[in-house]
Amino acid sequence: MEGDGKPVKDKGTHQRLFRQIPPRELVEEILGHLKLQGLTESRWFSKDELSIANLDDWVPLLEPYYLPCKAKRFLTEIDASRIITILRHILNPLHYELRTQERMYKLQKMTMYQICSLQRETVDLSANRLCVAFE
Repeated sequence: MEGDGKPVKDKGTHQRLFRQIPPRELVEEILGHLKLQGLTESRWFSKDELSIANLDDWVPLLEPYYLPCKAKRFLTEIDASRIITILRHILNPLHYELRTQERMYKLQKMTMYQICSLQRETVDLSANRLCVAFE
């Protein structure tokens, strides 16, 4: 199962970034440090809304999961843009993505982000009695 801290086995992007896929609990903790509600966060947010004051609390937790060369590249000199990149990295193995949308706010163009699941939700209708009528 992905996101449980196991070594990366597939040949996808995860293997090029991580030694091990960060566990879901760690991703949730990082999102909490950034003042987001977690993987269930459905609201749109901007880079300015992310809390970068406590980077020292969560960056060392993430470093062992990245490949050394990638940790040096992505986990140093962290700013709001780098945090967005890191979020994209850690959400992807858990089948989540960071959607992007540009919006105008007070005559300024802003980039807004939203955490979304990549998995399609299915509804089990087997217990329901359905009747389809064509007129």
